[in-house]
Amino acid sequence: MKKTASALCIAAVLCGAGASAASASSPTVSLRNVFRTMDASVDWNASTKQIEVNREGVQLVFRSGSNIAYKNGVPVTMDTPIRTDPKTNLAMISVYAVYPLAKDYHSERHYIVQAGDTLSGIAKKYGVTVAKLKAWSGLSGDLIVPGEHIFTMDPNYVVEAGDTLYGIAAKYETTVAAIKQANNLTSNLIALGQLLYIPPEKSVPKPAAFADGQFPLLNDTYTPFGNTYGDARSFSLNQTARVHEGNDIEAPESTPVFSAYDGKVVRKGWSTLGGWRLSIETPDKKHVFYYAHLSAYAAGITNGSIVKKSQLIGYVGSTGYGPAGTRGKFIPHLHFGFYNSATANWKAMNPYAYLKWWEKQ
Repeated sequence: MKKTASALCIAAVLCGAGASAASASSPTVSLRNVFRTMDASVDWNASTKQIEVNREGVQLVFRSGSNIAYKNGVPVTMDTPIRTDPKTNLAMISVYAVYPLAKDYHSERHYIVQAGDTLSGIAKKYGVTVAKLKAWSGLSGDLIVPGEHIFTMDPNYVVEAGDTLYGIAAKYETTVAAIKQANNLTSNLIALGQLLYIPPEKSVPKPAAFADGQFPLLNDTYTPFGNTYGDARSFSLNQTARVHEGNDIEAPESTPVFSAYDGKVVRKGWSTLGGWRLSIETPDKKHVFYYAHLSAYAAGITNGSIVKKSQLIGYVGSTGYGPAGTRGKFIPHLHFGFYNSATANWKAMNPYAYLKWWEKQ
């Protein structure tokens, strides 16, 4: 049984222990802080001398000095051991380890089949049986083809007290119209206990480039988003109208932000419009992914630094629209942009198709 220790012991890797003798080869961040920003519980288990993290769908166990973490009971090797910061007595985790450990694949309602996939492989990834995948997806055999939707959860939903079609649609990232059509509903009225079939979203086309990228926020840390590229914006440097050069993804302040692709930091610092921002150029040196309105940067992020896909790079904020340090002029969100850096003035391009593809992988 998990035992919660005092605040001092929870903050430390080991109550009363010093820094780990293991050398840290990667930038690190506070394990407690980064997971708590994702609404995870972080507790010290005095009997096992381990840190236990619980996030919806994911249970993690760490031990000081070890580079082995346990994710839902399965050992996962980290690039750097957990260590204790001698100044703060906080457990420190590699910026490269946070995303793969915190990611909950089981929370995704459906999966789009890729070349080489098998039902058994998909079942293993999502922790369900092949029989359930087939039943939920209406499959009579084991044959699947690229682009096909496979349900990884029961697609049926039982209406609960207080539910509305709008709320259900938002929760499952579909539309009211799609739910009504799938269930032959003629109005928005639903009844307690009513069984609804939740249809999958329409297939998202695979982009011609950067298809192996990664969504910059973890599942369950942000709200559903739309295509805001090209929308009008009132705030500008010369008080003239401008258009929005990216997509906004709302998330609570300090939500971790991860690199969508390998690359090199070519711009870091304050921007009047973007606040604390990062521009990361891809290996082809022709494209840049842009992250704006950050509240802070992650450890190891400097101009010229090389970053890896899924690396922790910063935290969601509400900075910008003024001189350095301005914040709070809008709700916290990540502004995600995409530019052609081979052009003289970095031509803006719409990242929406990439974001929606990555979100479903």
